[in-house]
Amino acid sequence: METVQLYQSLTFLAYATGVIVILVGAMLIKVLFDLSKLANNVDETATIIKTELVPTLKNINKSVEIVSGIIIKADEGVNKVKEAIKNSPLHLLSKLSTVTGTVAKGFFSGLCSAFKIFAKKK
Repeated sequence: METVQLYQSLTFLAYATGVIVILVGAMLIKVLFDLSKLANNVDETATIIKTELVPTLKNINKSVEIVSGIIIKADEGVNKVKEAIKNSPLHLLSKLSTVTGTVAKGFFSGLCSAFKIFAKKK
């Protein structure tokens, strides 16, 4: 009787193992199929990105060159204006106003000091 039970148990184990191997094999086939589809999608996406990215990068490069040229010209213009102001009579007037402001400040501070001295004596 024990051999019959052992035979039945081994038969059940064999069938269960076969079913599990078949299920695992089916899942592996499905995973491999999904991975294949994913690889194809990634390849297509990379191709699309490459075809779209190259012209975009070229446009960005041209834009950067144009902006760099504008910046260089603007710097040259600013330097010309600085030189023109430096050599113009307006620059002399600004220096003169600085000097007169210093003189006036010294004059008023001296006047205040003199007023304080005379105010203390009384």
